[in-house]
Formats: sequence, C-alpha cells, structure tokens
Amino acid sequence: MGGPQSAIEQGSDRGIDTDSLERDELSRDTVFQTLSNRRRRLVLTYLGRHRERTVRLRDLSEWIAAEENGVPIAEVSYKQRKRVYTSLYQSHLPTLHRDGIVEYNQARGTITLTPTASALDVYLDPPSKKALPWTRYWLGFGLVAATVSTAAWLEVLPFLTSLGHRLSIALAVTVLVLAVAFTITSDDGE
Repeated sequence: MGGPQSAIEQGSDRGIDTDSLERDELSRDTVFQTLSNRRRRLVLTYLGRHRERTVRLRDLSEWIAAEENGVPIAEVSYKQRKRVYTSLYQSHLPTLHRDGIVEYNQARGTITLTPTASALDVYLDPPSKKALPWTRYWLGFGLVAATVSTAAWLEVLPFLTSLGHRLSIALAVTVLVLAVAFTITSDDGE
C-alpha cells in the first residue's frame, strides 16, 4: 500500500527496462498473483524440494497430477498428466519465467528455481519441526513453577509466606493445566 516499492515496480514506473534490473525482489502483485493459483504453488513446492537441481517438465507434471488427483505417481493416467503438462507448458511456467521465479527452457522441458524464488519460501514452507512450539515452553514453565511452589510449600524455601505458597501453587497448577490441555488438543503439540 504505502510501503516502499521494489526495484521492479520502480523501474516500470520510470520507463526503465526492467529486464536489465536484477530480480532480487518481487512486487506484491506478483507474489499474490503467483500464490493465488494452486498449480503454481505446487510447482514451487516441488521445485523447492529439488532446489539444487534442474527438474524435467515430465517429472513435475506427473507429481502435480498425482497431488491433484490424490493418487500415487505410478497411478497417474496419461490424461491426468497431459492436462497438467499442457497448462504448465503453455501458461504457468512461462509466467513464472517472465516473473524471474524460475529458469524455464521450453525447448528442453527443464525448470530450475532462481534465487528470487526464495522470497516465496515464507509462504510455502511449513514451520520447522525443529522449532520448539510455544506449548512446550508453557508446559516447561508450569513444571518449573509447580516444582518451586512445592518446594516452598514443603519449606525448602522458607522465605515465602503461607499466602505466597497458596497463590504460587494456584498459579502454577493453572498454567500447568492450560499447557497440558493446549498440548493435547493442538496438532502434534504445535
């Protein structure tokens, strides 16, 4: 909206040949247009999994046909693959190439992601499984609070008052119960 324009948008506004500009940035419209189509998202997902190599159009179209039809790649019919192949060949890959997201050699039927495509990763990649979800932080906090409160209750920490004991245990139990409930009800603890 009122934010800074990318180099591509600015170049277009001033009549500069945008093909000569480095395509390190994508305009907001290009990002939205690219991600608004499920088939283009599938293209980017597949290419993202094979980021370090060139992909054949045939392999890409088979995989997308399998995804769209909910079948293993071995069960994709010729008609299903051909329908995807044709739309990729005629529409989606030329568009992604024009926008600088992929290198597409139409004659050879090969596709490679460009560095510009990494700008779309944030929208396509699921959160990392290695990241510790917040529910686990709360669960850990609840356990520590319950342990400290129990130690205070047993007068291992005599500096707390009786009211402080009850209040700290009530808070710790509440946080612990909420964290356990949230962990159980959320998908895979996330």
